[in-house]
Parts: sequence; C-alpha cells; structure tokens
Amino acid sequence: MANTYNWKINQLDTKIKHEEKDNVIYNVHWTYIATDDSEKPYIASSYGTCGFVYDKDNFKEFADIKKEDVVTWIEATLDIDKLKQNLDNNIELQKNPTDNHVVPEWE
Repeated sequence: MANTYNWKINQLDTKIKHEEKDNVIYNVHWTYIATDDSEKPYIASSYGTCGFVYDKDNFKEFADIKKEDVVTWIEATLDIDKLKQNLDNNIELQKNPTDNHVVPEWE
C-alpha cells in the first residue's frame, strides 16, 4: 500500500519587530509524517528546522499566513522525494526488521 504524508508545523520563530514589520518569521520547526494505510498502521516521521531571510519584496503579513504558505516555503528548501524515500524505508524496516535489540538479563 502507498504511504500518506502530512506536515505538522510545530513552531514559528519570529522577530517581534523587523524593519517596521511585526512577527517576521525566521525559523520554521516542522515534522513530516508518513503513515502506512495497512490494518496495523506504521508511522515514521522526520523533524527539522528551516531558516528564512526577510524579503521585503515578498513579505506576507503574519495574520495572512496559512499553513499551506509555510509548507510551500519548507518544500522549496528540501528534497521532498528523498525525504519521502527515507520515511518509506523506515516504515519498510518496521514491517520487516533486519536488527534485533536485546537487553541482557544478567544486569
């Protein structure tokens, strides 16, 4: 089955005031989540931060910013296909593990 992918915007870091503008975003903290749609769903996620530089010619007021805007900014900075592949690989390893982690009982 194909995996589904969703963005979670965890936090926006803003400058309270920058060049006469309020709440100018300079960092976005995000999580990208992949979910397998099988009967027992498997989930993998990646967390990151993207930094942005103030651009007075393309500035959008904070009150007008939507999640879709922020996702567009993030996606412009990342290799989304590679990110998806890494999450897909993680889910595949959950389904078909290659390693075993054993805690010794003698401690």
